[in-house]
Amino acid sequence: MGRLTLQRRVSYGVLWISEHSACSAGSGTVQRHYEGQILKRQFDHRHGRGALLGMACGDALGTTLEFQCIDAAPFPTLLTGPHTHITGGGPFNLMAGQVTDDTQLACCLAQSLRAYPDFNPRDLANRYCEWSRHAFDIGSTTIGSLNRVRNSEVPFHGGRDHWLSTNRRAAGNGSLMRTTPIGVALGADQAKCRTVSLADSAITHFDPRCQLACASFNAAVAEAVYGKASDTQQVFDAALDELPLAAAELRGQYPTYRKEIDLAQFDMACDLTLAMGDDPELYPPHLDGFGRAQGFVRVAYRLAFWELLHAPSLKVGLIDAVNRGGDADTNGAIVGGLLGAYYGADELPQEWQSLVLNALQNQNSGPWRDDYHPKQLMALLDQISA
Repeated sequence: MGRLTLQRRVSYGVLWISEHSACSAGSGTVQRHYEGQILKRQFDHRHGRGALLGMACGDALGTTLEFQCIDAAPFPTLLTGPHTHITGGGPFNLMAGQVTDDTQLACCLAQSLRAYPDFNPRDLANRYCEWSRHAFDIGSTTIGSLNRVRNSEVPFHGGRDHWLSTNRRAAGNGSLMRTTPIGVALGADQAKCRTVSLADSAITHFDPRCQLACASFNAAVAEAVYGKASDTQQVFDAALDELPLAAAELRGQYPTYRKEIDLAQFDMACDLTLAMGDDPELYPPHLDGFGRAQGFVRVAYRLAFWELLHAPSLKVGLIDAVNRGGDADTNGAIVGGLLGAYYGADELPQEWQSLVLNALQNQNSGPWRDDYHPKQLMALLDQISA
């Protein structure tokens, strides 16, 4: 198979693309041609399972160190510990294998996608709202938006109104942390995957940086799960290619916010540029990504792609990410989703998978009810594979 004839140059976060693949920015679709053949995208169960369980295991691994300020070695050193096993504990005193809001929201998303494979934003928003009534861990942007969603006819208006109420500054990682099921379930259709990624984020995290991060991230997940990626660069390139297409779709939907969308596209391209280097500039004096800025979407997004390009395995990437502290469970979930999609479930320790899938099953009420258990992710996987 020939190489993709795509030339790019990245400089100071600005992306110039010379496309030799068929590309229609207006429709938001891309067809990649290899020696005149359109690449057919087929689901790979092992990589789909790796993405979903990588997310859940990263969440369960990271919760132990959540919110901790850790004096870790600077990049590009890959941390090898001290935290190397799923042990529970953390600020919520969880059992080993229990997951937090990252995976629980992803389970809501997975259930909605099972019920409505073509996507039903009202159903999804209702599931998020119902979950929030029982949540033991919930981000400020998520709860602020969902409080508005309950009283809004259009789900996206809740997220938009909350964003506007924060002077257009709220750009947390709460939609990126849950988004992996979209890339796994809808990645065969790149345009649909893009549209749903943007729409899901908008329910709670309307900021264009959050929406573009989700679309770009899921393009990478889809490339790994459906595209039979031969190396990490191919997965990274899928994320890079997606940014201008997703930004064009957002401009069409929300022309009022064109300035913010343009800036968001620039920022996310900057993050991918920095992810390619030895130092992703996530520590002071650049961005205090594991301290005051720990919940910022650009931190988790940049870190995930840095780990993709620099960690030699899924386990190594997860251990490095969570041992840096900060929003460790969310960073673990996002890194785990991306690297799990690329490396596949076979590279995820079996002990971790068992802990996550067997923790607190068959609960009928409260925050641990089965609706929010990682086995919902496996049910989605089974439906995709059927």
